[in-house]
Amino acid sequence: MLKQNHPSSKRKGSKGSKEMLRSLWLSDIHLGTSFSKTDQLLDFLSTVKPQQIILVGDIIDVWSLKSSWLWSPGHSQFIQKLIKMSEKGVRIIYIPGNHDEMFRQYINLNFGKIQIKEKIEYITQQGKRLLVVHGDAYDVFMQDSYRWLAHLGDRAFHLIQLISRLNQGLRNLLGKDYWSLAGYVKNRTKGITKIIGKFEDALIQAARLEGFDGVICGHIHHAEIKQINGIIYMNCGDWVDSCTALAEDMNGEFRIIDWLSTAPHPRPKQKKAKKKQKKAKTHV
Repeated sequence: MLKQNHPSSKRKGSKGSKEMLRSLWLSDIHLGTSFSKTDQLLDFLSTVKPQQIILVGDIIDVWSLKSSWLWSPGHSQFIQKLIKMSEKGVRIIYIPGNHDEMFRQYINLNFGKIQIKEKIEYITQQGKRLLVVHGDAYDVFMQDSYRWLAHLGDRAFHLIQLISRLNQGLRNLLGKDYWSLAGYVKNRTKGITKIIGKFEDALIQAARLEGFDGVICGHIHHAEIKQINGIIYMNCGDWVDSCTALAEDMNGEFRIIDWLSTAPHPRPKQKKAKKKQKKAKTHV
């Protein structure tokens, strides 16, 4: 049933057909920020055909949009892609997180055919009951008394992403592979690993108390599949750094899809768009 990191076997432009998935989980896309990797996400979505997509929070970064408006064409294309998929019969559920918490006032309403839920119960093909939540409610730093620390941490994360982008630009010039500064900081900082551990334990405890076999979440940008004291814990990662998603295939097997290790190439359509922009500028 469970399988750890497993890059998708299909790429855009390959002769093979799209991979059928029973369900796909995406979280922490952070539309409205400069580090949201929507180009890679759109590439990935072009290779799969899920029966349903569950958006596990922090899809739109309202926190960032309040201070600066950074909305690229790719962000709009992703929204349009979701709407088109929902119109073609793909069930889409949107569970808001802390960065898009304003949408929690619309819980149990629909945006077109996209359902907005606070949390859901997911039944796997093998009959396991999984709690699906964003996870911020189980993060001690999201409590009212610590909320200022959450915003401070968010600013620190933005700084790390900026440094990471500059570092990756240098690595690209040197012909080196992608390297995650944020991932390095998480794995090497004892304080952060302890916070992640407490977060996982809190969700495991919540799942157990509510009679679930496991939990699926986002929030901490750390893709994971494991069992803790007999309870399944799965985190679908993010699309600002790792470009990871969680999927259940048609055989009922769960796996993390690491897209950067599979298809790190730029989108062909975007190249054409840039050429058109250059031509338009020369005629102005």
